[in-house]
Amino acid sequence: MNYSTGLATPISPAVSDDRETASSRSNVLAVVEGVVLLGGLTLLDLAGVIVMDDWPVHPMLFAVVLLSAQYGIYGGILAAMGAIMLSHIGGWPARPVDMSYATYFRIAWADSLSWVAAGLMVGVVTSRKGKALRDTSAQLRQSKLAESLIATQYQILSQRTHKLERSVAGLTDTLTTRETRSSAPARKERASTAASRKR
Repeated sequence: MNYSTGLATPISPAVSDDRETASSRSNVLAVVEGVVLLGGLTLLDLAGVIVMDDWPVHPMLFAVVLLSAQYGIYGGILAAMGAIMLSHIGGWPARPVDMSYATYFRIAWADSLSWVAAGLMVGVVTSRKGKALRDTSAQLRQSKLAESLIATQYQILSQRTHKLERSVAGLTDTLTTRETRSSAPARKERASTAASRKR
């Protein structure tokens, strides 16, 4: 039997499957929440409830930061791309004749580029923290598995030690009984010899 209980225990396929399932579920949630949040802001803007152009900071930026903080770089990029498409759902603004292309590009893409940058920066930080948390959880699971294996082997060794002690005790009792039986005739002979001398 192999009693090896090293801490570098490989993660079982079941754990890997659970990770893949959780990752797929998280991606689906990111898409659904992005559609609801970004789509809701767009509908409110189209309905005139809120006018995004009047805000000092575009509301889409908050949505992108929120989604990237929740789902990492994947959610941040998807949110930024979705925000860009929805914010220009009515078409790109026309460039005035007297406006240079550089100025037009800066005005038209300022918000869009800020969303992409925010999604990348916040998403990278969130993804790194998430990876560190997953690694820590994996190490904790491996430590618990190793602890369980060590406890199991300890119980097995304890049972074997107990059986060995009982076997040794039984062997000692057997040897003692044999010695007693073998020494009994000698004692009787010595006693009879001593009695005959007294006579």
